[in-house]
Amino acid sequence: MAENEDFYRKNGLRPGGRYDTIFYALYGGTNTFDIRCRFDLKQRLNRARLQRAANEALEDYPEFKVRPVLCGGRICYEENFKPVRITDDDNGRRYFGSDGEDGTNGYLFLFLVGERHITFSMFHGMTDARGMISYIISVLWRYARYSFPFLYLVSPKLLGAYGVRMNRELFDAMDDVERYDSVMKFKGEGEFVQLIEPGTLYRMPEEVYNKEEMTNRIVNLEISNGAFLQKTREAHTSFAPLLAAYAAEAINSAYEIGDKVISINTPVDARKFFGHTNTLCNMAYDCMLPLTKEDLAMPTENICAKIKQSQKKQMTKSHVNAMFQFIYDLSLQLDAMGDVDKANELLSGPDGMKAQADNMTLFLTYPGRVGNNIISRVLLDGVSPGMLSMERAINVYAHRDSLIIQVSMKSDDMTLVNALRQTLTRHGLDPKVSDLGFVAQNKLDFSRLKRIGR
Repeated sequence: MAENEDFYRKNGLRPGGRYDTIFYALYGGTNTFDIRCRFDLKQRLNRARLQRAANEALEDYPEFKVRPVLCGGRICYEENFKPVRITDDDNGRRYFGSDGEDGTNGYLFLFLVGERHITFSMFHGMTDARGMISYIISVLWRYARYSFPFLYLVSPKLLGAYGVRMNRELFDAMDDVERYDSVMKFKGEGEFVQLIEPGTLYRMPEEVYNKEEMTNRIVNLEISNGAFLQKTREAHTSFAPLLAAYAAEAINSAYEIGDKVISINTPVDARKFFGHTNTLCNMAYDCMLPLTKEDLAMPTENICAKIKQSQKKQMTKSHVNAMFQFIYDLSLQLDAMGDVDKANELLSGPDGMKAQADNMTLFLTYPGRVGNNIISRVLLDGVSPGMLSMERAINVYAHRDSLIIQVSMKSDDMTLVNALRQTLTRHGLDPKVSDLGFVAQNKLDFSRLKRIGR
């Protein structure tokens, strides 16, 4: 979308923002990011209550109450009036943005359910972890109230302090640019921090798998959250740096990295640099945490201190302005390739985009504790992450005394899992391993999206 273009066209469609172009062009099709979160319930699920809660909560999230439409070769959105899709968690594949038995009622997300669990699955192009968790909490709060009427006596205002919407106030307080195109809103001049010299990155061996299968192997390593917290205190650090240090140590123990640099990349929520904006556009950016073999020979406390230094250099408004300017420029380059579905087809092919970025050995995300509120106490037995994407990754969630370190990969090569298990054991954390096997990845398929004229 051009900088001077209105957000709503005469045909009622809203053009996608700059970050939307990135996600659809790079991560649609066979590279689809299917981000999930599973909630295990204390009681049997009541589908009717969940349906009501999901539909009602969506009214406060107009950005998500849409169907993606291909118009003039670009992604646009039209308002969607269908009910939120809730279906059995049967490891079948669903298609984001489409209709039919294997579709999502046109939405970019759906709920997969079992007798005692709810799994939220979404295309990452819709929002980031902040937006995902915000909507889920809004749904679960309503579901909890319908299940336990005494909760109507409890005010949800505390949830609003964390950006969770119980009405449209936070949405209505923003202008259209902030609501729908955070890159356009917050890009600007700044100094991009580059911590890795060209040619020095260690890249893990490429996975061997069939891209047509669209599955991910999921393995959970569960440890005590309290025990891990104690480790952070001993190392005078916080969760993300210590997790990154253990991941780098595992890679170094399993592969011969030589004189290369391991970079564990973790996402950072950029909202904090712009007055804690309430936009639910994708606002995350990758923070590179490079470590050499020599670095990894240091005590854990020193490794974490170096990681914190790397984080600090990249957690500035100047760096984020420059990062968003880079994303904006990249989106224009993708536009110049022609229709977004054709660009995706080229970039997904054998001569297209490589899986790993030039500044990343392994992606690790830690959204933080997701279950330390009244919703968790009355509804939930456990919370488990899920990230089904195009390459290896580690996704970590904390809930009560459970810290689940989940490894997602495309192949059945357990080298990284075994190395991470051994690393955690070496540090006295005694991981419990749960192999969830191969999981069907929900997919955004351009051929199934609605198309209208230019």
